[in-house]
Amino acid sequence: MAINPFQLLQFQQMLETFRHNHPKLPLFFHAVSQDALIEGTIIEITAKTPGGKEYCTNVKLNASDIQTLEAIKRMKEQ
Repeated sequence: MAINPFQLLQFQQMLETFRHNHPKLPLFFHAVSQDALIEGTIIEITAKTPGGKEYCTNVKLNASDIQTLEAIKRMKEQ
């Protein structure tokens, strides 16, 4: 599957807008990536709708997850 450069540019612009709208989220991910990406760490995500409905899930990181996340970090640094 080929990457469409125009779609990639659009995605980058959308991502930048998201970062601008939610400046604390990238800071949170950066802090977590510094010392919390270790086997056994539990990452929990909760979403609450304006109507009061709540969704929650969590992930307990394993060795394979750590390898994947480290690969993503290296790609970002390039």
